[in-house]
Amino acid sequence: MVKTKTLSIMLILCLLVSLIIPITTVYAESKNEVTLNFKGGTIHDGYVEYSKKAKLQLFKGDDLVTDISNNMVIDLNEAEYKFVIEEIEDKSVVGANTSIKLKINNWYYPIIAINETKSTFKLDSSKFNGKLDIEFERRNTAFNTTVKNIYDDISSKGVIDLTNGKEYVIDFSKTDELTEGLKSFADLDKTLYYQKFNESLLVTDNENEAVIKIVGNRSENKAILTAVNVGTKKSEVFKGFHMQYTGSKLSYDDLDGDIASGGIVRETRYDYYTRCTYEFTFQYVKEEVSPKEYKFTEGANQTYTIDESKNATFRIDADYSLFTNKVYVDNKLVDSTNYDSKSGSTVITLKDEYLKTLSVGEHTLKVAFSDNGEAITKFTIKEKQQNETQEDNKNTENTGNTEKEEQPENNNVTNNDAQKDNTNTNPKTGDNVIVYAVLFAIAILGIVTLVIINNKKSKKERKH
Repeated sequence: MVKTKTLSIMLILCLLVSLIIPITTVYAESKNEVTLNFKGGTIHDGYVEYSKKAKLQLFKGDDLVTDISNNMVIDLNEAEYKFVIEEIEDKSVVGANTSIKLKINNWYYPIIAINETKSTFKLDSSKFNGKLDIEFERRNTAFNTTVKNIYDDISSKGVIDLTNGKEYVIDFSKTDELTEGLKSFADLDKTLYYQKFNESLLVTDNENEAVIKIVGNRSENKAILTAVNVGTKKSEVFKGFHMQYTGSKLSYDDLDGDIASGGIVRETRYDYYTRCTYEFTFQYVKEEVSPKEYKFTEGANQTYTIDESKNATFRIDADYSLFTNKVYVDNKLVDSTNYDSKSGSTVITLKDEYLKTLSVGEHTLKVAFSDNGEAITKFTIKEKQQNETQEDNKNTENTGNTEKEEQPENNNVTNNDAQKDNTNTNPKTGDNVIVYAVLFAIAILGIVTLVIINNKKSKKERKH
């Protein structure tokens, strides 16, 4: 029984040891070593002095650390470390001194007063790691600022006309894609120069190596872009990524301590940037571009007849999406109410009401497209054929009257003689028919008589 109890106790002890040892081992292996650098302080035996500001002592638990040095390493997980701080009166300042502020890695920390002359600050393992630059500043109010960057990502592409030394105006009131991109390269308060770096644009202070110059004008809310040092180049393409700082905004979050007695204000500063992916084509020399010629697949050189034809339709081998609503007749822009347009490829129909306003004869039709292309053909306006026949008859009658008027007065042929001649040379149609009928009857009668005589002769010869 005793042996059983002893064995049970040993098992329990082994279990406890097995639990305690791993915990101790894990704690020992989990370190948070920090390096202390007493920035601006003078090292003494057991303390650091910051001139006219403070004296600092380092405690490990309740024990004073005497072997203080710059770049000393301590493990915050090994024990509780803290600073005990004593403010030094600045006698060089007339009147009340401003309070001192503890600053670690450019961040201000509130210290807790122990008594009238001393304060304390614990080095919390959860707040610190790595290298710690420790310093003091004398100021009433300190600001801890958290910076957050806000990015506006845009893309910009286009052609900038700088031909013959032309200036290009970047109007900051506009918001189109090209202008938004160019804005990110300009500063309304400065003159900036950009050089070519690989394929992109890079700001430079050297005007002689620049390719473009941008002069800002805040009063007009514009910037002027010009080309410099481009030589004989006709054009140039720049593409890449550009980021520009555009401003900031502060937001106050909280206050550590009483601001009247010198507190620490926590704030967030939002910094704004424009990040632009761009592709710009700078044109330095004007290049003449021949207009693209589209063909009429239907309706070319057609004729429209007034009061007979219905409309005039033309089909062009151009994509309808390129049509610019620009139709010209005899180089005059036609109002869109005078024609219809539709796809397939591009179909233009000039309306009757408009065609009737055009003069009779040949006209020119031109249709323009957004890719600098155009289609040109002729068409003819014509009157109805009936009108032309009546006109010809009228002209003939006028000609006959003229000829009669021009006959000589002293003519040897009298009117009666003329009538006789006309009767002899041109017999009436009815008279001719009667004559032919009589002659035909006489011929038939002759033939019948001959047949009868021949029959009688044949009979007599048979009798003999």
